[in-house]
Amino acid sequence: MPAKPHHKLHPARKKFTRFASKVPFQFGLPNVSPTLGQSSDGSPIYFTRTTSLLRQQALATAPSVQIKSDAFYPRVLPRAAWSETDFATSRVLFLIPDDALGDCVGMVLFFRAFAQKYPDAKIAVLNSASASDIFATVADIEIFQLFISSKQLARFDHVIDLSEMEGWETIAQMPVNPEESLCTAFALSPITLPARQPVAKPGMNIGILPMASSPLRTLPPALVRDIAQMLGHAGHQITLILNAYQGVMRAYKDSIAADELENVTVIDGFRTIGELIGFMEKQDYVVLADSGPAHITKLFQTPGLGIYTSAAANVLQGRHTNLRNWQSSYRGDFCAAPCGLAKLRATSDGQIGCMGSLKVPFDQLGDLPTTSNKALAEKMVVESTVPCVSHLQSDQDSIFQMLDEDLKMPTTP
Repeated sequence: MPAKPHHKLHPARKKFTRFASKVPFQFGLPNVSPTLGQSSDGSPIYFTRTTSLLRQQALATAPSVQIKSDAFYPRVLPRAAWSETDFATSRVLFLIPDDALGDCVGMVLFFRAFAQKYPDAKIAVLNSASASDIFATVADIEIFQLFISSKQLARFDHVIDLSEMEGWETIAQMPVNPEESLCTAFALSPITLPARQPVAKPGMNIGILPMASSPLRTLPPALVRDIAQMLGHAGHQITLILNAYQGVMRAYKDSIAADELENVTVIDGFRTIGELIGFMEKQDYVVLADSGPAHITKLFQTPGLGIYTSAAANVLQGRHTNLRNWQSSYRGDFCAAPCGLAKLRATSDGQIGCMGSLKVPFDQLGDLPTTSNKALAEKMVVESTVPCVSHLQSDQDSIFQMLDEDLKMPTTP
């Protein structure tokens, strides 16, 4: 066993729940591959993040479960020790801050670099939740999707809270590149990536993924329809991927009327993130909003075009050049793209939006909304009321030119 670091351990940032169960149990999220489900192992105590769905839904009503504490903080290796610790033969458990796909792709790329430097180390992740299939792309990783037992926790030499990476506390306002931040924090060199440029050929498999988790980043329906129509008319096989987990999907789909488009297959969504990953690996080219799938392309270096609005493309894509990027060129009285805002905010009087849609400066926006408003979300994505998103339609000719440059068939001498 490796020598323990000299740095004193300190509490993790997020609270965990300690619980016991009188009967065996198993659990897994519906959008995660069934092979990544978890079962109890007879331990006297189990741990899950207090904010997890397991705690809030399953444990809260299970008569066989006894909650011991909702304020347990695992002891973790401090940030200052990450670059100074030799993990050569260590068993390391990483606490995952959230399950946003893009952030988790960056963590996966970091884990590949970590494994490259420490090939004999054992890596595990805790509370990977809906992003568990993303982490499953790492060889020999152990995944604790929602909970860990006291017996399992005792096996690890180090526990590391990845929410201590630089910039994480303000990520809702300004994007962070986790791969870059974590490699820097651990003094690692990123893995070498293969170059994969688009190879124009007849009947290419092209995926269009226009929906993001926020109206700030979802592409205008009219633009999506025009792109699908142009690529379909060129004889390519187009698959338009929507997101059935998002409540606005039906209205968004209807506004595109994609069922009427030539050579376009519409998929409302994949059952698991693993199925989405498999789809992304097989595409010849993709057109994407600023979303989880845009980050998934980094795993395979899938070529394509990423269309960005409120967030900065260069920050989110980092060193990866497989996607050409289009950044909205919107400039207005209250904001300019990219503003860095990741999600909608609520003002003190309850209005929900962004600086541009509400016509207020940033300091008049408050915290994230406490309740969802499906009607407002539908209006924002269908009518593209976010200015930097709506402005993409003014950029359409330039976007089409980039697509034409990538996909135009070479002429035969």
